Amino acid sequence: MDLFVENGNRQATVRIRDNGAGIPADKIDRIFNPFFTTKDDGTGLGMAIAKKTVEAHEGTIDVVSEPGRGAEFVVTLPLPAKS
Repeated sequence: MDLFVENGNRQATVRIRDNGAGIPADKIDRIFNPFFTTKDDGTGLGMAIAKKTVEAHEGTIDVVSEPGRGAEFVVTLPLPAKS
């Protein structure tokens, strides 16, 4: 797993990348939907909660994935205004 933190243009960006199995194309559009899971014992709430939390702070969360090559999640949050 790789972790990158960037700061610029009045925003902070965190990128988390792994080299796992990746997310199949037919599932990637649904991973942020509540109760969507591919695990037998999963609730499907983790990514939905993460997205809502990021959006509550006026940020975005995106994913790029290629099956067999891992996935990368990008969280971008605005920085507070200087006082």
